[in-house]
Amino acid sequence: MSGRRRANDRISTGPAIPGALLRACLPAAAILAALLVPVLGWQLAAVGMAVLGMLFPQTFAGWLSIACLAIGLLLAEPGIWQTMVAVLLVHVIHVLSSLMAVLPWRGAVVISALRPTLLRLLAVQAVAQPATLAVMLVQASGAAVVSGAALAGAAAFAVFAIVILLRVDERSNGA
Repeated sequence: MSGRRRANDRISTGPAIPGALLRACLPAAAILAALLVPVLGWQLAAVGMAVLGMLFPQTFAGWLSIACLAIGLLLAEPGIWQTMVAVLLVHVIHVLSSLMAVLPWRGAVVISALRPTLLRLLAVQAVAQPATLAVMLVQASGAAVVSGAALAGAAAFAVFAIVILLRVDERSNGA
């Protein structure tokens, strides 16, 4: 093979993150989230499931770590800031668990390829954090307000579901 031909056999990409480093982020996020849970058993279960999800993503153990964190937080009645941090970390664990299924250990991910995932994470958090704050403030205000807020939320969800179903029906009939 000529020297000129060999020079054309390269692909130039931008900076990349090693797959092993991205995989290590899953238990790291679970450890941070477990610090919010005051129940030792649920802390250990959450971190253990995250490690299992890192090693064997086909087991879906990363998502089980989210369940362990949720149960541990429900047992502890967390404060507003703890809940908001937990919502962020649970979402990060969910995103990382989703990446584990397609990310080889020895592979690398070009940083620009992660941009859409990061933008989705930020968009979801832009909605989830104010909603979490509102729910926690309503919950802290008392039981009478909570029942009214629950009815309003249920009605809003029903309207949302109806609108979505009508749009899906329009698209399926128009196609």
